[in-house]
Amino acid sequence: MRRGAALVLLAMLAGAGCSSSHPSSLAVSPGAVPAAAGGCPAAITPRALPVWARSGFNPPTQLMPYVLGVRGDIVAIVWADHDALHAPSLANRGNKILWVSRLSQQVPGPLVIRATLNGTGRTVAREVIGGPGPSTVDLPAAGCWTFDLSWSGHHDQLDLRYVA
Repeated sequence: MRRGAALVLLAMLAGAGCSSSHPSSLAVSPGAVPAAAGGCPAAITPRALPVWARSGFNPPTQLMPYVLGVRGDIVAIVWADHDALHAPSLANRGNKILWVSRLSQQVPGPLVIRATLNGTGRTVAREVIGGPGPSTVDLPAAGCWTFDLSWSGHHDQLDLRYVA
């Protein structure tokens, strides 16, 4: 009986996906566990970056709001108002994301982003010249967006929530 109730609760939570109405919500992977594709958790929790993503941070264990790719090959460090990305972007602050790749970039090239608004099929393309690094990624609508990422022969995916 308990197992059945637990499964029902898990199904309800999984079904919630991007339906959170929390005004400053953003996708996040708990701890060092990669985010699951297809859902945007309701809150982002600043925490220590993976060791491979700490270069340039002082102190290197500084707590940062970030999302880890499903494969664990890239992080999106969010530099946004109240740790939320906005659509449309705020007039006084952009949707800044620092992309850090765990994998070496033997052949430098752009970070290509194909973002899909979950539940709609609406897709937009963005590109970060020079590959993972600092960027501003503005999207046309609020909601949970799945980012399919490719750079220097590598691929990963993560979900980010944009709020109105």
